[in-house]
Amino acid sequence: MSGYQWQQSTLNGGGFIAGLLQDPINPDILYARADVAGVFKSVDGGQSWTAKNNGMMECHQHDVRSFALSPHDHHLLFRGSGSVRGGSCFGTIHKSIDAGESWFPVCREVNFYGNGETRQYGEVLQVDPHRANVVLAGGYSAGLWISRDTGNQWSYLGLKDERIACVYFHPTHEQVIYVGTIGKFDSDPMFVAQQYDFVRPNPPRLYSSNDDGATWEVLHEGTDIGELAFVPGVPDTLYVAGLHDGVLKSKDGGRTWTATALSKYPIGTLTVDPHDPTHLLAAAETFPNFDQEVPPIGIYESLDSGDSWRLIRWHTDADIRNYPSYMTLPYAGWAISKIRVDVRHRHRLYLSNWYGVSISEDGGYTWDAHQFSGMENICIENMVAHPTQVDTVFMVMADHAPKVSTDGGRTFTALPRPRVEKIQPDSTALVASRFDPNFILYGIKGSGGCSIVRALGNDSNPQIVFQNFTPPDTDEGRLVFQSRAAGVSVQALAEDRFHPGKFYAYLDGILAAGAGVYHTLDWGDHWERLANPFPPPIQRVPHQREWIENELLSVVIAQTKNVCGTNQLLCVDPHRQETLYVGEWTEGLFRTSDGGQTWQDIGQALPFKRDRASVLNVIRADEQQAGVIYAGFIREGLWRSLDYGESWEKLYPTEDRIFNATSITANGHLIAAVCEPLYWSNCPSAVLISRNAGATWTDAYDPQLGAIRWKTVTLDPQQQRLYAGSCGNSAFTLSLDLS
Repeated sequence: MSGYQWQQSTLNGGGFIAGLLQDPINPDILYARADVAGVFKSVDGGQSWTAKNNGMMECHQHDVRSFALSPHDHHLLFRGSGSVRGGSCFGTIHKSIDAGESWFPVCREVNFYGNGETRQYGEVLQVDPHRANVVLAGGYSAGLWISRDTGNQWSYLGLKDERIACVYFHPTHEQVIYVGTIGKFDSDPMFVAQQYDFVRPNPPRLYSSNDDGATWEVLHEGTDIGELAFVPGVPDTLYVAGLHDGVLKSKDGGRTWTATALSKYPIGTLTVDPHDPTHLLAAAETFPNFDQEVPPIGIYESLDSGDSWRLIRWHTDADIRNYPSYMTLPYAGWAISKIRVDVRHRHRLYLSNWYGVSISEDGGYTWDAHQFSGMENICIENMVAHPTQVDTVFMVMADHAPKVSTDGGRTFTALPRPRVEKIQPDSTALVASRFDPNFILYGIKGSGGCSIVRALGNDSNPQIVFQNFTPPDTDEGRLVFQSRAAGVSVQALAEDRFHPGKFYAYLDGILAAGAGVYHTLDWGDHWERLANPFPPPIQRVPHQREWIENELLSVVIAQTKNVCGTNQLLCVDPHRQETLYVGEWTEGLFRTSDGGQTWQDIGQALPFKRDRASVLNVIRADEQQAGVIYAGFIREGLWRSLDYGESWEKLYPTEDRIFNATSITANGHLIAAVCEPLYWSNCPSAVLISRNAGATWTDAYDPQLGAIRWKTVTLDPQQQRLYAGSCGNSAFTLSLDLS
């Protein structure tokens, strides 16, 4: 790493933790898997976590659908990751022989959808409890596979085209396998098409095999199965977490089933208490609902082998401790994916869900998140260093309001937001003023459209609080612009360098619905739309929206703008008045020299090649050198103009190879560019730094971080620290002081 010192930011909130394992040999060791951030490990009983992704190289390999810990060797693990691109699902199985410290690929035959609709259900990898060398793997559509040499070679066992949700070796009977599947998620075929999926040939089923998968029997059908639970010492008794049918019980190995009383809500996870086989726990797959009587943390228990159930507690905010400051109920109980009982302490429970892993020491009555320490599973869109305050940096991200750090990126706190949405919106773009250090504008996007919010800081509070504005329901910030048009989003915000109070906003979406470029001359009180930069036939930006936001850049198919990177295609020239630049991913780079009255396409010499996935992703003007403009392309790398965009040259790489210039920052001779691996333009993650205006480069990336998908990079005003944000794996700071 050439002497560069990395530090991961401490963020008290995360993303979806879909799986949870405890090491039975050393119960203080736990593993968690995330939909976009890879595998995490805890060595202190779940109080703190560290990402373990060393060995990952490709874009999909942090999208972990399943993992398995060998009951024979607590150093041996497997993980299955994958995604959907190009109309098909694919994946990789990795193996670790050092307790997750490093991983190496062993199979590409099985496909997984790590951030898909089945991510939170049972595991589709398992090591045989009877034979240490036998491993099972169930695909999203590739069927069931088995390895008989500890994961080195794999063979197909059938069940192709089934959407497998969980696989199990029977804990007592050797060579007996159970497989649970999920049918259609929705009866609307358009939904299936949007997921790049297909209508499954069979209804949801429970399969079993008594001969190691040579032949199969359908034990039950019609129930979408999230997870199975076996009763120790009672071989023929098992339970099913039925996504739409509650908990089902079988006393004859799965041939006949009885519905239990727990069927009000979808049940995706359940477990049998290892200390008492008559004690069961199940969790409801509920989402924050402010209009119905839904339990804030929907955990149920049975004390009579599933015959009756009760809600453990109707929790209040007083029952949750050490959660992020912005997190109140019911967010703490949002989309529970796993509920587990500690193998040593019968009253200690573990819960994993949308935000992280929480621990209860009293059987589920109270919960402690330990601030989700180390579980930085956040999808960051953009980071913005304050132009005058050295240690202040902001970030915007999917599923969260903006966050701010006042200690150089080590810790972040959430900025309050206007209470105009009942659900937490995405934050998309932010600008901090160089003329008034306490003033910021930021964009949010929720179900009601997009908004620009104005916030004022308080000199006595370094965390930047909001002034009290009217109307009363927006008392944490003033809503200065709002669009309720479908598909309109605040792509970027920027401040004019020559006129205090003048800001620009770039809204993408349908032009007729309000997308385009705006400015304000009075600190956001009034906004005026500028002339349209985009020539016909562009009616919407991105012009190729489905390709850009659903296929090329997003973290998951059919989840538009999560996470494509924002705040990067609007640039105000710091050296020439009334000059700004607006980029369109596939169609060009446009410049105005008269404040937005007229526009000129200056991107004719740039490598716009939609058929080769070469699209514009970021533009930046050099802070010190007049006329120097940088353009970052997916696939085709970093380009530079020395004459305000009149002509262009390729700066990096000079040889013919792929480089995804995801984000760039430039201040005189110091330039930094980050690269993320993508399906359509696969290349390793990189953090490139040049101290001589691009003549030579050093890659400061730490490969032990895995295949991080960098989305943003920014430089502090003293040029001593670099901030970088990723899709899924948090934010990092990099000291540029090599002394």
